[in-house]
Amino acid sequence: MKFSRRPLFLMLAISMLGSVLTAAPALAATAPAPRASARWVQEAADYATDSFIDPWDFKAANDLELIDRLRFNGVTNARVEQGRWKGTAAPLGQLILLQTWDNLPWGRDGQAHPIDADTYNHLSFRMKATNARRAAAAVSWYDCGKIIVSCQGSTGFRIEEGWQTYDIDLRNRTGGTKDWAGTIQGLILTPTALGADIEIDWIRLYEKKSDGVRYRGYDTNPGAKLIWDKDRNPSNNTADNPNWGVINENGNDAGYINTDGTPPGRYFIYTHSAAGQSGIRRLLINKAPRPFIIKPNQVGGKSYDEVVRGDLWDFNQPSDIGLTRNLSWSMSNGELVGTNTSPDYTDAGFRLALNPNVPIDADRFHRVTARVFFEGDWSLSGQPGGGMNARWVWRTTDGLVRVSEDIVVLPGWNTITLDMTAFSSQKLVEGNHAQAWAGKQIELIRFDPHEDSGRRRFRVDWIKIAEDDRPTNNVYSIAFRDRGYEPNSTAKIYIDRNNDTVGGTLIATVPVKRGKTTVNWSVPADLRGTGEWYVTVEITDRRNMTAANASTGTIQL
Repeated sequence: MKFSRRPLFLMLAISMLGSVLTAAPALAATAPAPRASARWVQEAADYATDSFIDPWDFKAANDLELIDRLRFNGVTNARVEQGRWKGTAAPLGQLILLQTWDNLPWGRDGQAHPIDADTYNHLSFRMKATNARRAAAAVSWYDCGKIIVSCQGSTGFRIEEGWQTYDIDLRNRTGGTKDWAGTIQGLILTPTALGADIEIDWIRLYEKKSDGVRYRGYDTNPGAKLIWDKDRNPSNNTADNPNWGVINENGNDAGYINTDGTPPGRYFIYTHSAAGQSGIRRLLINKAPRPFIIKPNQVGGKSYDEVVRGDLWDFNQPSDIGLTRNLSWSMSNGELVGTNTSPDYTDAGFRLALNPNVPIDADRFHRVTARVFFEGDWSLSGQPGGGMNARWVWRTTDGLVRVSEDIVVLPGWNTITLDMTAFSSQKLVEGNHAQAWAGKQIELIRFDPHEDSGRRRFRVDWIKIAEDDRPTNNVYSIAFRDRGYEPNSTAKIYIDRNNDTVGGTLIATVPVKRGKTTVNWSVPADLRGTGEWYVTVEITDRRNMTAANASTGTIQL
């Protein structure tokens, strides 16, 4: 998935303007509202938003999965409560924001979504540390397919007690040998070298372009402070509340809000002292559009089981599978339920039933998806409780058997999609096989869900081996959603030979709806039969903020 944003302008020159709000009607303001260099700005580019259309704000379950050794090491009692990630970090405990295993990547893998270090150069986060002791902390990164020392760079900082907003310039390397440059495939936050209770409200890996918005307070009351607040109510500005902070300890002085490194939304700026609250200045960090393309997508269109076999691999009947190995299985409620067995627990799998007269045309059917659930904990070790890696095995009509590289899987439900023609043969399979998938006819295919040397149960809901999506009667329905929806936004829709979100052929301009927007595109005669095309959706909101995203799959015209 490729995502880009193109701000048309940045309203940072609106000096000394903005709506001034009074405090509660029963109370007079104790000082004038702070003066501001801008009343609104555009959201800066943020890696998680751009890559996943989902910021690291801990509102989604996969922002930082609660899976030990996958997303954290040396952290106990990890949980998400009130939209915050919480846990007790041991000395040098780690939060793993991004990683890869030099495997076949899918989902939020660092190979599938590498960080462009030239764009995203700062890491900011809102974190509370209890028993912090001004401990050393660090951010580490890795520019290769594994989390190993030879690929590592890092930069250090110190943590303070309570809620703090940290902003780390990743270009200032203090450890390791790799600068923050090129593409980064692994990112780890070590929140404390001494151990502490940790809460994190949000994380942004962002593009730093400005100092932010400057505020000048005029409150001469003793103890007055210049404050930012999410709800303009100083009575709830407690030590446990992450939604406020101090811009300057002196309410009669100036300070900045780092708007590039701060999540989008509305903020209120005022001074406060024992005498009361000043007038209020309002700030808007305008949320960028977040186009998410529903169709076409990487799962693809019609599948071999539907078109050629005439019976979906939906596991409603035993005839959906062929031979099994080292597997005890049954079918229940439309799922294949299996457990690996002896003699070789690490080599359990099942074949998919094919049309015996028609092999899989691998050029046509190349988008392989499995919806599968795993019980137990996560580990890649060779010990019981490990082996959380799946594989595909297939035999082609030339008699060669191919075994795919590892596919790292997770506890719970996984929807694992691989475009088998997107990988080189060296990347796709173990061993040396030229043309491992492309150009082949496949007469046998087997799915090995995991390689745990102990017993582990799994469930498979469905499997598809699909072609690219295609128009029906020369009409194709493009569907998308703006996850940052604002009324009066407009979308331009392009088709392009690549998914870089730049350029392409404009095919439609439509208003963006709340929820799903569908465009029924009539394919013109001169484009019919021209092969694969990506779809790019570019949305512009009413404040002229523009963002674009490309489809994960293609249309075959």
